Amino acid sequence: MNPKPSIIVGILIVAVVIVLFVFVLPISGYGVSGFFSKAFDKSLSPGEQYERNITVRRYYNVSIRFQKENSSSYLGFNDNSSRIVLRDANGSIIKEATGVKNGRHYILMENSDISSIATASAFSIDDYADIVDQSVNVSYSGAKAYITMTVTYGMASLSGYVVDDLTGEYVDGVHVYAFPDGSDPHIADAIMENVSIEGKYTLALQLNSSMALDVYAKDYDIA
Repeated sequence: MNPKPSIIVGILIVAVVIVLFVFVLPISGYGVSGFFSKAFDKSLSPGEQYERNITVRRYYNVSIRFQKENSSSYLGFNDNSSRIVLRDANGSIIKEATGVKNGRHYILMENSDISSIATASAFSIDDYADIVDQSVNVSYSGAKAYITMTVTYGMASLSGYVVDDLTGEYVDGVHVYAFPDGSDPHIADAIMENVSIEGKYTLALQLNSSMALDVYAKDYDIA
């Protein structure tokens, strides 16, 4: 008795599935994603027993350094109170460190942690303004990794109280102006100005270098 055609077709389908599973699927699984770094070449002979260690870079010595805007040189300040915070793309802290010596802070970190760094912040860094969540680009040289943070100077300020000469009382509502050194206040534009509140005035300015200023009180004689 000959087998029915439907049985033959079923047997053929099962055979094809077995062939695909045994031969095709394992081959397609050989494609592995990720970064490959070649360790060595070796021609292996039959029966040969060969041993060779593979040295990988799991850890890097990370150097965090600081650079002023529009400058190619690095800063060399010392500040034990400086605080550095490295975060991932979700804002989670990867590493927190304190202290800067000769413009650097060194951290031993795993490669996986370094690759997760998205932003860096730095607080209390000498005379410079705080850096908050600055984007990070990590560069490598051998077993060293570098993170460069760009800084700007903190706000410079002149402040004090406006005081009456006779009574010593604080004077409110006095307009205080700062002009470039030697300028005529009737002609020149003020660099900054403020009005005294409860006697207190503050003139704040972003400076990249020293600037000589003349400070005037408007409509009042200076004692």
